[in-house]
Amino acid sequence: MLLALSLLALAPLLVPPCIARSQETYSESLRLTPLADGKVHSNLSFSMAGPWNDEQQVGKSATAQHHTHLPSALTSLLTHHRISSFHLTLSSGRWSPHWPTTSSPASGIELVAWLEPDEEEDELAEAKRWHEFTGGLGGLFCTGVTQGGNEASRPDWGYSYEGEGAEGETLRPYRLVLPRLSATCTESLTPFLSLLPCSSRAGLGALLNPHRLFDGEWTLLGVHFEQKGGMGEVRLEVGSVQDPVRRDRLAGGLGRRDFSLESLFDRQLTVACPVAETSTVKLVVPRNSVNAFEIQPSDGRVVEKEGELEIVKWETKQGSPTEPLNARISWPTENPFRYPHVSRLPTPPISTRRILLGRGQERGHIGIELINNGAEAAEVLWVEEWPWWVRGFVGSLTAEGASSSEDSQPSVLALDYTPPIPRRRPTTLQALLHLPPRSTSKFLLPYESSYLWYTEYPSDAHRGFEVPGALVILLNPASPSAEEIDVDPSHLLASRGAKLRLHTPSTLLSLPTPDFSMPYNVIILTSTVVALFFGSVCNKLVRAWWVVDLEAREEAEKKEDKKE
Repeated sequence: MLLALSLLALAPLLVPPCIARSQETYSESLRLTPLADGKVHSNLSFSMAGPWNDEQQVGKSATAQHHTHLPSALTSLLTHHRISSFHLTLSSGRWSPHWPTTSSPASGIELVAWLEPDEEEDELAEAKRWHEFTGGLGGLFCTGVTQGGNEASRPDWGYSYEGEGAEGETLRPYRLVLPRLSATCTESLTPFLSLLPCSSRAGLGALLNPHRLFDGEWTLLGVHFEQKGGMGEVRLEVGSVQDPVRRDRLAGGLGRRDFSLESLFDRQLTVACPVAETSTVKLVVPRNSVNAFEIQPSDGRVVEKEGELEIVKWETKQGSPTEPLNARISWPTENPFRYPHVSRLPTPPISTRRILLGRGQERGHIGIELINNGAEAAEVLWVEEWPWWVRGFVGSLTAEGASSSEDSQPSVLALDYTPPIPRRRPTTLQALLHLPPRSTSKFLLPYESSYLWYTEYPSDAHRGFEVPGALVILLNPASPSAEEIDVDPSHLLASRGAKLRLHTPSTLLSLPTPDFSMPYNVIILTSTVVALFFGSVCNKLVRAWWVVDLEAREEAEKKEDKKE
């Protein structure tokens, strides 16, 4: 008894000061959104925040940073390469334009980072630091976040520093886009779970079942880091779109759209994460539903308003300790689910698609088509990043469209173009566009593709080369009270904000591809000719020709047989 009391008295002295005064927080949430086409969008968010650049003395001449919730594997990488903020998304599948969202992810791998400047560092040293950061990030998440012939661009119109303070103007933005078909997989999810305080043993992280997560229509893994007010925040997100109708038909049903946590993830919430301050499960109540629906369980749920949406929320830490939480929604009178007409699907404020017109494999036209579904004119930021072997002729950019208003036509208000440098810098195009109300606008410019070295062609060159999709940002309307002054387009996003961010899918572009079988045909033909020539010459030089008397030979053989 005395020993236990002594240990309790000495406990404050045994705990390091950096741990005793930790101010880090951790929260997690799951949001389920039923879509009009019968699919379900699930978004898991894990947020960890704590003091940043708060070094502790661990020796006479050594300092270190200690974190209780922030993942040290990620924070050490950011500190070593002096990264102020970054966003990494790995997505697989295709995002449908009818799914309601304010931001659609880029197809494949997208990395945007802001590097802290250094007066003693030149551009080559800064580029080396960027390459080392991407290599370390790719190794941490077991994914190909490497250039591989795709260099980073420096766009500043479509991305703004989200940290606090004016020091964001001096940071160096870098953006890297890799349009890959399978950007995320189980190998990426395993290190992702290791960054969570409770990993996959408790809390919402236990729902991350790779067999169900990667069986959906679309999957996303996101890692975000920001610095605000001396605090560093790491936010991890997992997005997925699954089809309960398809799964019910595979199980022998008629195709119902009922779903629950168990049907989506094949798991239930049994143990809450003990270090999480808040852990919630949210379900968006369907709007304009023809058939009646039921939401269970009714115990412990809270109904909240979020704009025009109605949200049902459960606190996982306040649930029953004996029964697992299995939030579910069902339509008892709906059997089976019938896909709605296209006209009844939600319409976004603007929609976009890629346009690619080619004449042969060397030249063509590339651009986008924008449809403004609103009743008012809109201003849009258009950002393109093409590989260095795509050279656009921005002087021939054309804008044409059809609008209900005869006097209003689409136009380009501002333009910024960075030409490519072969094998060093990609092509970057940034434009501020004006879209008339209820209009369909097309923006096209001619391009010319370069010839590559034969070592730069991939193994499936005849499939085509992928070009990253375009980024389209719908800006919020300008304030009526604001004075009409010339504003730098690079500051428009920070001043007005983004109402909608859209990414077009990646595009396959055919390049002049040589016939790689021709060298093998030449080698085979040359080897055959050389073999025939060498064989003939060798026969002439080595072999001797003479006449053989077969009868005399037979008589000699008979005499030898008689002697034996």
